[in-house]
Amino acid sequence: MATTPGLYLKWRAFRELVGMPMPEAEIAFRLFGETNWESSAPKFSKLLYGDYGFSLDTATELAEIVNKRLDVSLRARGLPGLAEPLAPSEFTLPLYDFIRRIQSAARIEDGETLDRAQDALLGDLAPGVNPQGTVRLVIEKFAADRSFDGFLPSGGDGPVVFEAGRHKGRIAVQGIDREPAMAYTLLARDTRPIGHRCWELSWAETILWLPSPSRPRLVEGKLLLMPEAAPVQPKPGRFLATTALLWDTDSRRLLDPRGADAEPGALDEEETARFLTNLRRLQRRNAGAVTVSSAEYIVTI
Repeated sequence: MATTPGLYLKWRAFRELVGMPMPEAEIAFRLFGETNWESSAPKFSKLLYGDYGFSLDTATELAEIVNKRLDVSLRARGLPGLAEPLAPSEFTLPLYDFIRRIQSAARIEDGETLDRAQDALLGDLAPGVNPQGTVRLVIEKFAADRSFDGFLPSGGDGPVVFEAGRHKGRIAVQGIDREPAMAYTLLARDTRPIGHRCWELSWAETILWLPSPSRPRLVEGKLLLMPEAAPVQPKPGRFLATTALLWDTDSRRLLDPRGADAEPGALDEEETARFLTNLRRLQRRNAGAVTVSSAEYIVTI
């Protein structure tokens, strides 16, 4: 039975777009047929997060649940019933393909609903600021011809706005006094400023990684995630930056889905989904092992 690490993202998008009044405990009971709902629920959670194999029988039952909900949603809005039911194999589609499939099947065109799904997705792809509050990710802005012109942090008056071709940028962390063992840094791009939800583009256009893990340097009280300011890429939109500072090397095996010896690089879609799940779990199990911070900036052309 194959696992599907990003199924939780697909399920979240489905719930935001279409809604699901059936309790998840009842869904779990239908999928796994345990003696009671409570014993089934952990299996459904493991299925969503890629810890439990996704068999054909399970996928068929879940597709039936989803299709019934799609049909009810359509009829409740005065539309014809479901014309093309979701096939069990479609749960293995790439995330954005799956979201487009659900949006098309449910005939969702309401901007508020689509924005709610976009916000929920970004919330999962860009974890929030570490609640400790003393560590802060900052986005520095420099004029292209004056690398050390005054920079602006992402806090205060709002996100930094870059103009592609005019500004350079650098990401750093403030509020720490020692170098971590390593760092993982990714960007989630909100493309609504250019008139698109993220699933209308490709995954590679909306999720970008600084080659990770990196080993940033502490310079004059600031942890530089990028060794120097770099020109801003001509990709307009709102960017949510997240960095996870790992404080001991041994914890990497709990965090990095590629293994503890993988070379620095970009994680693919399934690896990113698993990484984010591992990150949440590591925070719960050992909050001192990792520090997570986020910030945002805007790029215009």
